[in-house]
Amino acid sequence: MTNSLQPYEVLFKPSPLTGEQQRTLNDLLNKKGLSNRAQIKIIRLARTISDLERSHRITDQSILVAIHLNSGTLQR
Repeated sequence: MTNSLQPYEVLFKPSPLTGEQQRTLNDLLNKKGLSNRAQIKIIRLARTISDLERSHRITDQSILVAIHLNSGTLQR
């Protein structure tokens, strides 16, 4: 099953976000005035990037890449 079809809670079972990762996302959302839905999209994308890198955890780098790749969406 792809990450896009996984229930939100399942994305975190193997690798919950660290406190720093969560703060980074929250800061971004607050700064841009975005919804939790935008955060979920970034997390799903970061999980996919981490999977492709064969990482069992969502990495800081995958979150940054996901934010960058999603930046067109986030600027709207």
